[in-house]
Amino acid sequence: MAAAQAGALEWGIELDTAVIRSALAYERGLLPLMTFKVAAVVNVLLVTLIAGNRGACRTGGYLEPTPTADCTGVWTSWSIQLASFNTLLAFVIVIVLLNSAAEGWSIPRCSRPIYPLLSLLAVSATVARPATKYTEAIKLSQKVSHLGLPLRTFAGHAASDFGNRRALRRELATHLNRVDAAFIKAADQLAGDRTLAARRLAELAAGAANSIAAGRFTAVLPAEALPEEISLEPDRLDGRRLAKACLWSAGTVILVCVALSPLGTPVELLVPLAVVAFPILVYTLLASRFGLSEATRLTRSIGGFFSTSPPL
Repeated sequence: MAAAQAGALEWGIELDTAVIRSALAYERGLLPLMTFKVAAVVNVLLVTLIAGNRGACRTGGYLEPTPTADCTGVWTSWSIQLASFNTLLAFVIVIVLLNSAAEGWSIPRCSRPIYPLLSLLAVSATVARPATKYTEAIKLSQKVSHLGLPLRTFAGHAASDFGNRRALRRELATHLNRVDAAFIKAADQLAGDRTLAARRLAELAAGAANSIAAGRFTAVLPAEALPEEISLEPDRLDGRRLAKACLWSAGTVILVCVALSPLGTPVELLVPLAVVAFPILVYTLLASRFGLSEATRLTRSIGGFFSTSPPL
C-alpha cells in the first residue's frame, strides 16, 4: 500500500487510500461459519441414513433380517462413521485455523484484485524514472498480462455474492473483459513510449482500485476508458450457438443411455433412440433460447453442411 501510494503521489494521481484500506481489512469468522455449515449438512445426512437403516432393519422393512443377513449392527457401524467424520473434521478445522492465524486472516474475496492493481501502480512509477532500464517496462507489461485471471475470478465472485443471476454474471464478465483489454492496450504502448504508457497504466490501476474498493463492480473503469466491444461475425456466432446446443444434447443423450443400460434396455433400442433424440434435443434447445425461426435456420444449416448444396 505504501509503495502504491508513493507511486500515485509521484504521478499526481488520486488514490483513495482510506476506502482501499477499509476494503482490504481482514475478515474474521468466515472459516468457522463455513465449516459449521458443512458439518451440519453432513451430520444431518448421516443421521438420516442411520434412521433410515434402523427403520429398514425392522420386521417388514426393506432390510428385514433373514437367516443369512443380520443388520442389528447398523446403528453401531453408522455411529462409528459419524464419530470418525466429526473427529477428522475437528482436526482439519484446527489445522486450518492455526494456518490462517499464522498467515493472517483472509480479506473479502471481491477486494482481492486490489492487490495486483496496487502492485501495478507501484511498478509503473519506476518505469518513468531517469536512467531506468527497459527491463522495468517488461516487468510492468508482465504484470498486466497476469491481471486477467484475478479480474475474471473477481467477476465470478461478485456475481455469486449478488445472487448469481445470469444477466448480472454476463454483464460483469463482459465489463471486466473490456477492463482487461484496456490494460492490455495501454501495455502494448510500452515498447514505443514507455513513460506515456506507464502513466496511462497507473491511471487505469488507480481508477480500478478506487472503484473496486468503493463497490462499483459494474463500473470498474469509466466507459470512455474502455475499448469498443468487438462483435462476432454472423457465421462465428451461429457456430457457437450450434456447438453449444450440440454439446448439451450429446451430453444429455449419453447420460440417459448410461442410466437406461443398467436397467436392461437392449442396445438395439438405445442406438435408434439416441439417433432420433439428438437432433430433436438440439432443435428444442435452440428454439427455447433463440425462437423457432432461428432454430429452424440453424438446424437447416447443419443439414446443408452434409449436402452438396450450399448451407441455407
